[in-house]
Amino acid sequence: LSRIKSALDDKNISIAYQPIWHVAQNRPIGLECLARFNTEPRRTPDLWFNEAAEVGLGVVLELAAIELALCALSETLPDDLYLAVNASPATVVSPGFAELLASYPAERIVLEITEHAHVPDYDVLLNALKPLRARGVRLAVDDAGSGYSSLQHILHLQPDIIKLDMALTRNIDLDPARRALASALIQFARDTGCRIIAEGVETASELKALKDLGVEKAQGYYLARPMPLEGALQLLTGMSAKKSRVA
Repeated sequence: LSRIKSALDDKNISIAYQPIWHVAQNRPIGLECLARFNTEPRRTPDLWFNEAAEVGLGVVLELAAIELALCALSETLPDDLYLAVNASPATVVSPGFAELLASYPAERIVLEITEHAHVPDYDVLLNALKPLRARGVRLAVDDAGSGYSSLQHILHLQPDIIKLDMALTRNIDLDPARRALASALIQFARDTGCRIIAEGVETASELKALKDLGVEKAQGYYLARPMPLEGALQLLTGMSAKKSRVA
């Protein structure tokens, strides 16, 4: 409890932004917002959020991270670039969540529900999501292909975006089983009007295999690592200048 309160009170949370690419057009179309904790103990963000949930501060910590992440929309980001934020079902149904998002352009927000998140009541979650999606917030199911829960999320929530987990994309160029499962999810997305984003792309060969399957959008270390907002702005500015010179 002391560790989580300290992270909140001392503002020891920062946000890294990882570009999401349209691989055919070779340009970023969005930035996934990833929380980082700049305090002891040094450990991965999922452990911070898990511990916060255990002591009853999970929603508070998530809301603080989301608010910090969405501040980037007030920066000089291209108008067609969106921000993807991660939220647990408990945070989505909390009273403060819709109020927080109301301050930002809904069409530039993608809400990611992770595969690992437990949903005790899909009806309650759907009711909370309905007004947000009516405003233009898009919904993504994260980590698809890493476990049974993601299939339940996809079927119940009918997301706009399905994100293929790195458990599928890693070595997909070498593994026929991974290609077959990814291909099935890609076809499901086509049949249901979803979009696919491949996560965890780390090699040119993996990216080529995904493109051959019909994947148009991807993120991963091969394309760009998570970076501070200043780095993301420099990347976007540099690409815009290069495009202008070519034109």
